[in-house]
Formats: sequence, C-alpha cells, structure tokens
Amino acid sequence: MTTLFMHHYYVPKKAQGYVCKTDAHLQFDNADHIGTDAIQETYDRLFEKWKNNLPLLRELSHVLNHRIGFWDKLHRDDPENQKYRDYIFLYLELFEKSHSYIMRKNHYRTRKNWQILE
Repeated sequence: MTTLFMHHYYVPKKAQGYVCKTDAHLQFDNADHIGTDAIQETYDRLFEKWKNNLPLLRELSHVLNHRIGFWDKLHRDDPENQKYRDYIFLYLELFEKSHSYIMRKNHYRTRKNWQILE
C-alpha cells in the first residue's frame, strides 16, 4: 500500500508583518504536487503577467526564495530523495532569472519605486 504524503508550504501571515498580495504561494504549492514542468509553467505564466508590476514581481521573487528554503529543509531531512534536489535547483534557477530581470530593468533605481517599497 502506498501513502500519499502532500507537503503544504507555509504562507506568511499578517502577524509577521507581511501581507501577500497574490496567491503565488498556493499556485506553486499546487505545481509542486505535479512536477517540475508544472513549476516552470506556473513561473512562466506569472512572470509574463507581472513583469511590469514591481510589487508583484518582488513578491514572485520572494515566493521563489522561500520555496528554495522549504525544499532545502526537506532535502536535508531526506538527502536520498532526488525530487527535492531537482526542485531546489529549479527554484534557484527561476529565482535568479526573476532577480536579474529586476536588476536589469533598474526597477530599484528610481525614486518612485523606492517609495512603493517602503
């Protein structure tokens, strides 16, 4: 008999000072249950939709960064599981893409955008 064990990612709450503007955490959580292709497709869809909206793009990068830590913790607990390692490297690659896009577009260099971030 096989047991289906589903990981549910921790979503930050208001009490910790961060309010989610989107449901990106849940979308990536659902994609994790399907596989790496679903994660890539979710990222592509969200990035295309939000690439010109700084607060949402920042939240996407924030979510990707947290997903790396989440899967890294599971991988440290069970180093033999190759799926965890694949997810870590995929999320790391996606985070680096979104972060480099933000820096390349100079989103952080204008005064208007700094006011949005405060």
